[in-house]
Amino acid sequence: MKKVGIIGGAGFIGSYVTKQFLENGYRVKVSATDISNKEKYAHLSALKNAENMELAPLDVQHLGQLKAFAAGCDILVHSGTPFQLEVEDPQRDLFDPTIKGTE
Repeated sequence: MKKVGIIGGAGFIGSYVTKQFLENGYRVKVSATDISNKEKYAHLSALKNAENMELAPLDVQHLGQLKAFAAGCDILVHSGTPFQLEVEDPQRDLFDPTIKGTE
């Protein structure tokens, strides 16, 4: 069974990507910024074949964490970006994670 890593796989778009891969027989590794927040990821547990999914902590600005997340994945999908309506520093809190996470 092939394994796909989905950065942002619990977000609005990423959840649909996660669902499609699970339904098509993949093992799925979903990045999570805070895996202790079970409520934030509860919708993924209800997906068909959710037993083939794992949550893994990831800060995309941290190269070591990114390499560890990608290790063992046959496919890597980046669908993540921070989404917050109120931030103290838009550059630091929104733009840097989005842009640096894809460099």
